[in-house]
Amino acid sequence: MSDVAIEQLRDDVSRLARRFPELELQQIVGETLRIRDLAVRLLEHTRRPAQQTELYLIVAQAAALLASESVDLGLWSPAMQYARAAYAYGEIVGHAGACAYARGMQATIAYWSGQVDDAVHYAQAAADLAPAGVARVRAYSVLARALAYRGDAGAVVTAIAIAADARSQVGRDELHDVVGGEFGFTVEQQARCDGTALLQVGQVAQATDAARRALDLAAATQTQWPTVVAEARVDLAACLLLGGQLDAVEPTLAPVWAMPPQWRRAGLIGRIDSLRGSLNGRRWRDSSIARSTADRAEAFVAVRPEIPALPGV
Repeated sequence: MSDVAIEQLRDDVSRLARRFPELELQQIVGETLRIRDLAVRLLEHTRRPAQQTELYLIVAQAAALLASESVDLGLWSPAMQYARAAYAYGEIVGHAGACAYARGMQATIAYWSGQVDDAVHYAQAAADLAPAGVARVRAYSVLARALAYRGDAGAVVTAIAIAADARSQVGRDELHDVVGGEFGFTVEQQARCDGTALLQVGQVAQATDAARRALDLAAATQTQWPTVVAEARVDLAACLLLGGQLDAVEPTLAPVWAMPPQWRRAGLIGRIDSLRGSLNGRRWRDSSIARSTADRAEAFVAVRPEIPALPGV
């Protein structure tokens, strides 16, 4: 087999990962499946170890992207299957970065689907595997989120601090530090993640600062991640509500309401739904502003992206 075909697939999966923030899920899913299926077919036609290693890593990356896409769609069972496949292929070629990403994705799936102990287990595994650099930043940020669901504020703060320290380390992982995109983890993503974890453990002032920092960083870097900005806004609105600043909630959320349905991914939907529950709570039940905002939130989560066909692993 010519190396050129494998080089093209490697370029294709890397370009797709980099463009992940700007593409709609329908586009991403179809292209990711094409790359995975072709890489699997090519594996049947070579016995050269170097080519097999390249192809296994490409399949690992495609499976990892499919896991992330499934998470965005709220498809937890397929997401876990794809994440496990990504880990298995990464393990075959001994790629710590691919394995760490896959474990972190499993942690994300677990905490969004209410499996707190599993989330911590997978997140700690990701942290143990992650090479220096962005991979370590991502892994410890995910660990902070997982620990937050246990309510362990001290452990959350420690994980956030380790992630912050890891940001200063030079990394050479092919996925996290070279390819980037979905495999990267920007400063605004990190701040957004910090804010969500701190909010979960009731550290409202610190969570407010982190959410505002995420928005400031996103503006400064002109981020390609519209969902990061929207999620940080919802976290900030939740902080304002906890602080009794109901009048500030709707202006904070105003840009979010305009987000097209195809960008309403599970992380954003989950945050909006949680905020809606707070607005409908006893504290605000006599407030017309709270009712109006809760109604907008309900209408927002009711319109979601069309779910593309996702075959099994």
